Amino acid sequence: MRTKSLRWIICGAIPLVLAGLSGCGLSGSGTPAPTVTLSANPTSIISGQTVTLSWQSTNATSVTITAGTSNRNVETSSQADGSVTDTPTQTTTYSAVATGKGGSSKPQTVTVTVAPPAPPQITQFTASPTIIGGGQSTTITWATTDATSVTITPEVPQPDDSGPLPTSGNASMALASTTTFSITATGPGGTAGPQTLTVTVPFTVLLSASPATITAGQTATLTWQVTGGTASSITVTDPTGAAVCNPCALPQGSATVTPAATTTYTATAPANATTNITSTATVNVSSASSGVIKHIIYMVQENRSFDMYFGQLAAYRATRLAPFGGDTQTIDSFDANVTLTNAHTGAKVTPFHEATVCTENLTPAWDEAHHDVTLTGGDSAWNTTTSFTNSSFAMTGFLDTTGSVTEQYDPNGTRAMGYYNQADLPYYYDLASFFPTSDAWHSPILANTVPNRMYLMAATSFGHEYPDNSGHPAYAAPTIFRAMNTANVSWIYYYKDDIFLAEFADFSDPSIGPKTYPVSDLMNRLAGNCSGGPCDPDKALPEVIFIDAGFGSATDPPSDEHPGANIQTGAAYVQSIIQALMNSDAWNDSAFILTYDEGGGLYDHVPPFMVPLPDNYAPGQCPDPNNGSSGYCQVGKLGGTFNLTGFRVPLVVISPYAVPNLVSHTPRDYTAILAFIENTFGVKPLTVRDAYWAQNGDMQEFFNFSTPAMLKPPAASGVSSWPAFLAQQTTNGTCDKTKEAGPTQ
Repeated sequence: MRTKSLRWIICGAIPLVLAGLSGCGLSGSGTPAPTVTLSANPTSIISGQTVTLSWQSTNATSVTITAGTSNRNVETSSQADGSVTDTPTQTTTYSAVATGKGGSSKPQTVTVTVAPPAPPQITQFTASPTIIGGGQSTTITWATTDATSVTITPEVPQPDDSGPLPTSGNASMALASTTTFSITATGPGGTAGPQTLTVTVPFTVLLSASPATITAGQTATLTWQVTGGTASSITVTDPTGAAVCNPCALPQGSATVTPAATTTYTATAPANATTNITSTATVNVSSASSGVIKHIIYMVQENRSFDMYFGQLAAYRATRLAPFGGDTQTIDSFDANVTLTNAHTGAKVTPFHEATVCTENLTPAWDEAHHDVTLTGGDSAWNTTTSFTNSSFAMTGFLDTTGSVTEQYDPNGTRAMGYYNQADLPYYYDLASFFPTSDAWHSPILANTVPNRMYLMAATSFGHEYPDNSGHPAYAAPTIFRAMNTANVSWIYYYKDDIFLAEFADFSDPSIGPKTYPVSDLMNRLAGNCSGGPCDPDKALPEVIFIDAGFGSATDPPSDEHPGANIQTGAAYVQSIIQALMNSDAWNDSAFILTYDEGGGLYDHVPPFMVPLPDNYAPGQCPDPNNGSSGYCQVGKLGGTFNLTGFRVPLVVISPYAVPNLVSHTPRDYTAILAFIENTFGVKPLTVRDAYWAQNGDMQEFFNFSTPAMLKPPAASGVSSWPAFLAQQTTNGTCDKTKEAGPTQ
């Protein structure tokens, strides 16, 4: 008893004297010992999840938390209280020790139980609808649990085609043929799938109206066509269900309608007992006067990509349009730092300003063009890939194919990356600043000139991937000129030194061949001189004029701007024609469309996009019986079909009724020109391709038919005529092919 009382007296009454006694809960130095508590939230997780470790301490200058038997350091902190997160992969015991002037605390522990990760599951993978017509859209929907990534093949589009697919989501896409999709989900717990689903395209139904806009009392022609398969029947009805035709002809037919108000018609063909394939066409009935455009003139030059011709346009427009209200448009142009590698030489090339206005040729033929776009999976993937998005193409193969033609001065193929600017093409850059252009305008097919120009004539290449040798059978495909004759639309085909139309049987038609004239006749008419006598140009011009490129002859150098030719000479030639139009009274009601037939093997960063098959002719299934011509209907080594456009090409739409300064971002191929002619003058479509644009956006976007806002230059310029206002095309650029090669890395 006495000892116990003495201890109480010592510890409780005189601590200052006997503070060093350890029996009083003090350190030997008289400093309080540190303490710590440790907790975990939650205490049970799945591998890959995170746990929060929290501590509270007293008398500590630092707290150290370690994990497991290896004493892995999780945290060392000078904070008395705090928390830290950790992601253990197995059951782990954490230990906390507080350290201070009074020494170290006893370890405090907490155990977190870690269960193995749950295996991912694909809880939904569906398409709606599962049966569609070619060119129509379906929505792919997927949902997963416990997955960190999802792969769907063929690829489905995402906004801007950037970033990985979400683990759950949906995407809509148009399909040209029956497609089987596959999904695989991956997570910490493994892989689920693949699961598959099939979207069936039994056939394509296309209904179109021509013209698409009429005034009350006028008629329009509905045309329907079934391609890519066989339908048992088809009906065409108005919104009340009344039949336009009974029975309706298969696989194609037409009927005339006279709606009193804007009306949407529907073509329906049964795919099976429960599912129908439909297509709609709207005839717009306008009370406003129509037909302000009396002349459509279109001229198609040669082999230039948008990036390499107009890639510098945005910067030029910003300066040029500043005095006239500025530029509100954007242009999708190439990245100045993009680097392509020549797979044969290893040379690396970035875009560069081409030092010469004349370069050696390149080849954009079927195999080369299909390699240039760099399809995911390589060249062999063309044999199995049926559906495409922007992310399907890397667009990096252009340098590899330059050696397919003779090149003396550019062994690394750098000229494919050489661009021009306003110093080289001042007239074109001015035109594309004040008049509408497009950064989404493509050639119709991933091939070279002849197959693309077949689309220009007939809205299809009818099985052709390549040009045919001379002496081939005359092509029987009906041309736009035959269709215009049928619709009683006046037209003239102008040429400088060659007539591409002569490849077609239509050229031998006495109602077609004689309507081809040298371009000098057009210049005379625009000057008011017809057959040696005076005339009114507006009355002397037909409704449609096509101007073929100046391909060149033994006595006349080419003016088509094709690689090998002087681009400034060609641009000056084009300017002479447009200026003659603008100086005539025909300018008041005309539309002049300038474009290029294909990209020419020159770099462009924008991929091709999917379009409807024009007809049932697969590659190599050319309908004209061969007359013994060698190489007729040649097929390339790479697969693919006619459901992809070609590369972007330049476009300028020049008219008093053009929308000022417009840059269209709507993807089209230039069979939309044929659709514009068809809708304007009531001509029936030639194939599914031009009918698609006639119904889904020909070229109306480029015009405002209510007012001729572009009749004269901007008032602020103080100039009264476009020829006097627009920049003049120079022709003094260096034309030396030995200077064509650009820098390499």
